[in-house]
Amino acid sequence: MRPQLRAYLLAMAAPAVAVTLLLLWLPPAPPGDPWLAALLVALGALAANFPVMVSPRYKADAAPAIYIALVLIFPAALAVALVGLIRLVGEGVLCVRRNPATGRRRRQPIDLVFNTSQLMLASAAAALAFRALAPHSELGAGLLSALPGAIVASCLLYVISIALVVVAVGLHTRRNPFEIWVEAAAADFKQTAALYVAGFLLAVLSNGQTWLALAMMVPVAGIQLALSRSVQLMEQTIAAVESMADVVDRRDPYTFQHSQSVANHSVSIARKLRLPDREVELIRLAARVHDLGKIAVPDEVLHKQGRLTSTEFELMKKHPETGVEILSKFPEYKRGRELVLAHHERMDGLGYPRGIAGPAIALGARIIAVADSWDAMTSNRPYRTALDHDVALAELYRGRGTQWDPAVVDAFANTLPGASPEVRQGRFAEVGRPLLRSLGAAVGAFAGN
Repeated sequence: MRPQLRAYLLAMAAPAVAVTLLLLWLPPAPPGDPWLAALLVALGALAANFPVMVSPRYKADAAPAIYIALVLIFPAALAVALVGLIRLVGEGVLCVRRNPATGRRRRQPIDLVFNTSQLMLASAAAALAFRALAPHSELGAGLLSALPGAIVASCLLYVISIALVVVAVGLHTRRNPFEIWVEAAAADFKQTAALYVAGFLLAVLSNGQTWLALAMMVPVAGIQLALSRSVQLMEQTIAAVESMADVVDRRDPYTFQHSQSVANHSVSIARKLRLPDREVELIRLAARVHDLGKIAVPDEVLHKQGRLTSTEFELMKKHPETGVEILSKFPEYKRGRELVLAHHERMDGLGYPRGIAGPAIALGARIIAVADSWDAMTSNRPYRTALDHDVALAELYRGRGTQWDPAVVDAFANTLPGASPEVRQGRFAEVGRPLLRSLGAAVGAFAGN
């Protein structure tokens, strides 16, 4: 963990404690139902232990519904303390629990400190805003009069908590926090909004009637279950499509695990280019299935030992469109289909299937094209043995700007720590030039097919 990140995570505890103490100076207010408080704390801690992975770096749970309910029902200082208690208990259990797959603890103590503190700060702002806009007595007496205050409180709770989190993630990944915020909002905004609505209803109905809190947890649990099932269905669909892509790879012993290798290289390039996590994942998904359309290519063409005839090459050139046709049945690949369609396009416009050029080719497709060509050149094929890495990298530089995106080639070269400086800079020894001239035509015809 970077020292700046560690300092930021730990430093968040001081203002959280200070704000809570300052809230105690507010005019005293009725403490509220202790049984309801205990029940909501227990339910919130339980919810915190069942998060759903909604993106590669982001998890969500149903606890926000409990947080907003506490903010709306209880005095500000007590509400902040109860929110902190929920996170302490929930995160404390996660600190003890271990992931059965890795054996590592699900949370570290420093995570407990930060997550608890940032939620206390966010709930303090939300509670103060609600008390200013809708006095506590109005919550049960007038639903409409309490609604504007509840909306403002929900917005503050969401914005402040996620802002503090994305700053931490930005320090960890050295990325723009605003980009991370956009990704997080895309992943969880609808679910969080639904949870805040459920939390508002939970506060209105259970205020003074503790038993209704249990009844209101049914729709909250339903939201969590729906999200979990949605993510599960998406993962199963992606796994099924990737299995089909692996079957295509296995049709030819020379391309076994080709798609997995291309996906790994594509991710490395995308990260080197500092693309947002969401774009990296999009590129990975497309790279894993980029050759899916070869399922329709006849074996005699796919396994041919020599150069393809013009007729056979026309058949081969259809595989990007066939792949897109298959992927069109799956919503998970809505954005990735363009990358699959364009992964054989060239910067000079001489690629296929549409012959588009330069910036008209999606960046993700340009990344996959380099990764695809590299894996093809450095793997044994029926018509040649695998090229040495320096020779293959020199070939990428030879086509830099004509066949492949220069920035992508440079980024890929920087992912290969073993490459010689001369080759990395696009210069290679004279002894290699005759070899490249003899292989140039073959590589151009077959790389990535």
